[in-house]
Amino acid sequence: MDKSGQEDKFIENDMPKKNDKNNVKGKKRKKCLRDKTAPRPPHSGYIRFLNDRREQFRSENPNLPFAEITKVLATEWNQLPTDKKQQYLLAAEQERVKYVEELAVYKKTDAYRNFIQHKKKKKVKTPIQKDQELEKENPFGDNNNTVCNIPIYTEEFLNFNRARESELRYLRKTVTDQEQAVSVLDKHIGNMNNGAIKLIANNEKLKAGCSKYEQYLIKLRSLLLGVFDNIAFPDDTESPTNETIDSFMVNLNTLLTTDSGTHPSWIADVKKGISNLDLTVLK
Repeated sequence: MDKSGQEDKFIENDMPKKNDKNNVKGKKRKKCLRDKTAPRPPHSGYIRFLNDRREQFRSENPNLPFAEITKVLATEWNQLPTDKKQQYLLAAEQERVKYVEELAVYKKTDAYRNFIQHKKKKKVKTPIQKDQELEKENPFGDNNNTVCNIPIYTEEFLNFNRARESELRYLRKTVTDQEQAVSVLDKHIGNMNNGAIKLIANNEKLKAGCSKYEQYLIKLRSLLLGVFDNIAFPDDTESPTNETIDSFMVNLNTLLTTDSGTHPSWIADVKKGISNLDLTVLK
């Protein structure tokens, strides 16, 4: 390009001329080879939801742009109840598992091996092939001012990307909720462990106290039996033994507390013997 041509391109009426984005030639995106015999990748739960709702929503709102429709449906997806959303996610997961199985079977076929070989051959290009591709991309040379409308992102890619972002947000929220629940459970478990430790300590303390009183009771029984051995009980009153001393003392207490006016003569001997007990040996 000569100097005058360059100036005419960038200067018009002594003012810098803005670049026309429509006239800027974009770099043509390489086409990815696809094997038509390969199993088709599954849709995510979000894409399945969009496919179910898009046509109905578009018919109800015919004047709404596509971008706004997608935005509204994305909001509707985020606000969808958990049970309904789980149905889409479960169906997507089942389809993904089926796709993985079909893909594993497909990779063992001759069609897959032929496709890989064909793909490798496409990557190796001679200089003549490169020149031919350049001529196809720019047949009119560098002075071509025609508009090249090359789509950067397809609708399928945008929907796929939005679905992945939505799933990522959902997973992050789920992880956050689970972490909070785990934190609460850990706190409860800590409180329960502390309570269990206190209960075990109290139980050991009570066991020690009970053991002390058991020893005290054994010694007291022995002292009482020693006193009762020296008392002559009537024939109708059975002398207490180590097995019957507890019930004997209960009956004796009932007899002493009843106001009958008169008591058997051996009662006085029992009172005297109990009053003379040396309780210091119990300590």
